Amino acid sequence: MDNEFKEGKEPYNAFLLLSMVIFTLGTFTLETFISSRNIEMICIVLTVITLIIAYLISNKRITIYKVEIMWLFFIFYFILNIAFHEKIELLNIIDLVTFTFMFIFLLLVKIDTKYFKISIVIILLLSIIYSLSSIFQYLNIDLYRRLILPRFSVDRAQELWRLYSGGSYTGFTWQTAFISGYIVCGLGIILLSYNYIKNTKMRFILLVNIPILLIALFMGGKRAHLIFMIIAFLVTYIFSKGNKKLIVRMLKAVLLIFMLVLFAILSMIIIDKDEGPFINLLTKFNDTIESFLAGEDITSGRIHLYDYALQYFLDNPFIGIGWREFKEVSVGVINMNKGSHPHNIYIQLLTELGIPGFILFIIPTIYILVITFKLLLNYNNTFEGCMKWKFYIQFSLYIQIFFLLYGITGNLLTDHLYLYMYMFAVAIILSAIKYSKIKKS
Repeated sequence: MDNEFKEGKEPYNAFLLLSMVIFTLGTFTLETFISSRNIEMICIVLTVITLIIAYLISNKRITIYKVEIMWLFFIFYFILNIAFHEKIELLNIIDLVTFTFMFIFLLLVKIDTKYFKISIVIILLLSIIYSLSSIFQYLNIDLYRRLILPRFSVDRAQELWRLYSGGSYTGFTWQTAFISGYIVCGLGIILLSYNYIKNTKMRFILLVNIPILLIALFMGGKRAHLIFMIIAFLVTYIFSKGNKKLIVRMLKAVLLIFMLVLFAILSMIIIDKDEGPFINLLTKFNDTIESFLAGEDITSGRIHLYDYALQYFLDNPFIGIGWREFKEVSVGVINMNKGSHPHNIYIQLLTELGIPGFILFIIPTIYILVITFKLLLNYNNTFEGCMKWKFYIQFSLYIQIFFLLYGITGNLLTDHLYLYMYMFAVAIILSAIKYSKIKKS
């Protein structure tokens, strides 16, 4: 029997540990002032090399599940589609490398929780650092302008300053969508892991950081992140203990979220007084509700992008218009000087890759989501009382749900940060499946 997952029976595989550290640091420093496209590609190459070396020296056999085969079909179709449309361009090649890396990562990263634990700790620490950077930007913009702003490229610095002028804070990143994504991960780790931590000091440290992360999330002003994070947490919490007493667990989850949000609101009101990032976020929510009740557009102009993209889909339903092509043809829709991505991964897939591309992407995402639900609902029977995987499966479900929800309004297929987050979540589930099968054998 394969002893790979027997806790404490085998020493750390140094190369496997190194690969997870490289992957996590490479992923969770994307879109910051120290990141670049070249660094992203270098991290991908180093991660793959160290993973291959880890398997060669460990003599482990590679386990293949259906989901990797499904992703492989999507990659093959993606290659055929960009070749058919003659869209063999640098950004498309980079996206192809990213999708291929996703397949290789899922193929090779079926590992024990001790390796995921390293990544989780890094993610949490970085999310706290980014939150503090956002607060630092708010408290001392002059020092921020001298120390941090010059480290971004001219284009990114201009975008960062535009967002700051509108009352949004990006910290060490250049877009509120990115820093909010990091914070969502950090909050998920704290909220889902708290009950599993017995050390009193560590529990206190985690509690102290919750308001810091929440305040920074509010300062980003991203309504979608806040709403989708709450939904993802509620769903994860409800399905974590099987299908009994769902109403009680739902009420507890709602109460917990309400208390955390209320605490953050009171903190921000004390800081903001009459104006500031929290007041701006409240104004956005108020405007959204009023516009919705009045039957007006609440999508920040995205509804026009959706309509425009769907027109192209109806004209090219089977092969689409080509990857990243919508940004080229959408100049003038919401901005007179430049085009935009559809801000919806489902519409993007339909418009740019056609129905086959949409189906080949959706099938593996739904497939792994269903498996994750089943693992949680039947956890005790599947893992025979072994609790070490439960938090990781919960975190995976949390990230998967957030990814699928945020895909309604975000550019998750071209913002590689979110793809890597999702990839990490899926790898946890495949590892848990392998562990459960080995345990039963």
